[in-house]
Amino acid sequence: MQEESKQAQVKEKIEKIFAARAQFFELLDANVPKKGYTDVFDFDKAKDVNLKEIYAKFYAYDYAVRKLLPDVYSAYDVKFNV
Repeated sequence: MQEESKQAQVKEKIEKIFAARAQFFELLDANVPKKGYTDVFDFDKAKDVNLKEIYAKFYAYDYAVRKLLPDVYSAYDVKFNV
């Protein structure tokens, strides 16, 4: 039962990572055009943006990743000073 609970917690953390990543890229997609018919952002043609808003989206993504790291470290018996 405890293993299932841990799996559910890790799954939830991964889902939060994907959600935060999606929000970050939605913000970029709304403000930065793509080069030609590619998925490459053309930052030279980007709209003026609110850097606080971009930072907030990036921070949410970064925070979600960092919340998962202890589980990854434990699963693979590795340690990093992050």
